[in-house]
Amino acid sequence: MPGDRPPTTAPGPVRHAVLPAVALCALLTAASCGSGTPAATTGGGTSASSPSSSSAPPPSTLPAPWSGALVPVALPTGVQALRAVTCPAVDRCWAVGSTVATGTAGSSATVVTTSDGGASWKVQSVPSGVDYLAGIDCATVRACVAVGQVGTTGTGPGAVLATDDGGSVWTLQPVPAGTTDVTAVTCTTAARCTALGAVSGRVTALTGGGSGAPWATAGSLPPTVASATSVSCTDAVHCWATGIGQVGVGRTAGVVAATADAGTTWALQTVPGAVGALQGIDCATVGSGTTTGRAAPVDCTAVGTTATGIDGARQGQGVVLTTGTGGTTWTSAPVTPTGSDLTAVSCGAGPCVAVGSTVASAPQSGLVVLTRASGVTPGGWRRAVVAPVALPLTGVDCRSAGSCVMVGQSFAARLSGG
Repeated sequence: MPGDRPPTTAPGPVRHAVLPAVALCALLTAASCGSGTPAATTGGGTSASSPSSSSAPPPSTLPAPWSGALVPVALPTGVQALRAVTCPAVDRCWAVGSTVATGTAGSSATVVTTSDGGASWKVQSVPSGVDYLAGIDCATVRACVAVGQVGTTGTGPGAVLATDDGGSVWTLQPVPAGTTDVTAVTCTTAARCTALGAVSGRVTALTGGGSGAPWATAGSLPPTVASATSVSCTDAVHCWATGIGQVGVGRTAGVVAATADAGTTWALQTVPGAVGALQGIDCATVGSGTTTGRAAPVDCTAVGTTATGIDGARQGQGVVLTTGTGGTTWTSAPVTPTGSDLTAVSCGAGPCVAVGSTVASAPQSGLVVLTRASGVTPGGWRRAVVAPVALPLTGVDCRSAGSCVMVGQSFAARLSGG
């Protein structure tokens, strides 16, 4: 159904709990994870990274390995799938996705929010006619932007929703002519957001911000980029985007594009081979620069799969790419063979957390991969925590070492200290 389509495609004690059949039938998910000793808030990343993820703590301050338990959390009736999540504060999060179709109405976009760190959720009203939402980012607990598509034909126009009151009112904002879809967004401030969408057949950056500000086109990504999956900015001018490029009939390749001029020009970066799709990225500056006036180095972590087919990732393995130089050089990091597909990553709390799905099996289960050290540390990725339900996790945001929220398609779970 149109509203359910994708936007473009732990050690320690762990106990699993399966949701009642009614919840599984509703295909809904939310999860929260923690160490039992919350650290000071330092930021978080999502499939569209949160603004304060631009300053990551040094490795020496990283917490001990996480441990905890997966515990189901109920979501409101009618929520079918969640695609992305953002948490501007430890206890405040928003997630976007789609509703369950009924006998009289098809599925449509939905926004859900929590004010208690994921323990309970409620639906917020969004403008009618929006078919699905693929990404969301909140610069503050009041200012959020969500992106997706209007209509049920799959041809748009693209949708940008904004709120400046925490979601009490969501407003559909005008987008540039020719915009048929908007697939990712990140906001460095309430007045500065960068989105990626399809404009006149090209993946193009859109800039805007504020509940009433108009959105404008910046520059297009290289023509080999067929779709954009995620974007992360460390400031108003430096951004990195993951995407999918078509390299043959029915074959794709993962790409990373970067801009240093607020999206006016984009250049592809060289990534290791055997990457079929890249679907999530989180970037953060490290330190505060040097006495020579050079910019601070940038750490980025991108995740995806080796699968090159357009119709899914079941035949692939999870991929983690890291850089400590803003993408001058990308390295493939070891990751558990349990995962077939990683769809989102968050490194704002220090350790990186990636989510996705398990190896090629039917049905697949949600997967959580934790790393004790920075994502750029070779060999730092720990074994996965496999969720006890079919269908994958698709979004994650870690606001602190003791607070993460994960979303997906068929289960709800909360990882707490244990």
